[in-house]
Amino acid sequence: MARKRKTPSQQKFLDSQIAELVALIKEVSPPARIEISFEQYEDEDAHICVYPPATMQAEEVERLELMVGERCNDILLDTGLFIVGAVCG
Repeated sequence: MARKRKTPSQQKFLDSQIAELVALIKEVSPPARIEISFEQYEDEDAHICVYPPATMQAEEVERLELMVGERCNDILLDTGLFIVGAVCG
């Protein structure tokens, strides 16, 4: 079953939530590369993949993973937007 398209205001709200998430990630790891996709496979609204720099310590990567996951969960609970976040690499 095809998903219903978002209205412009819904898309704008999703974009604002992603922008806040990206700003938070860049605060923790400015050199991290971030890829965003709006591809829908199930119920998700967006995907965000974070590629930390190779020089980042394992503890910092773990902290970044926890922060991204926690923030995506907060967004889901607060807004109903399902953003799948992953730290890759």
